[in-house]
Amino acid sequence: MSDRDLIQELNTTIKDLSQEKDDLLKTIKQKESRIKTVLIKLEHATLDVNSTGHKIEDQNKEIVKLKEKLKDKNKVVKKEIDEVVEKYITTHSEVADDNSTTHKTEEDEE
Repeated sequence: MSDRDLIQELNTTIKDLSQEKDDLLKTIKQKESRIKTVLIKLEHATLDVNSTGHKIEDQNKEIVKLKEKLKDKNKVVKKEIDEVVEKYITTHSEVADDNSTTHKTEEDEE
């Protein structure tokens, strides 16, 4: 091989290596871009999960408050029911007593 052939082959090799280098740099840039996109998506997903966690925590607190209110309401309703039942029993037992007295009086008169 002559010097000229060697120089030409060296230039070809340099050109091929430069092209490969450019291709690899392009591939690296594409992969870095994809990595950035994935990281951004991951960050958004993480923020969404944190936000959802806070919302769930807030809802759990609200559920606890509502359960307490429900217990209080149930106590009030139970008390009111007991009072109505007590009143009913009181009024109806007096009526029963009145009827029994009336019957005794009628029997005594005969």
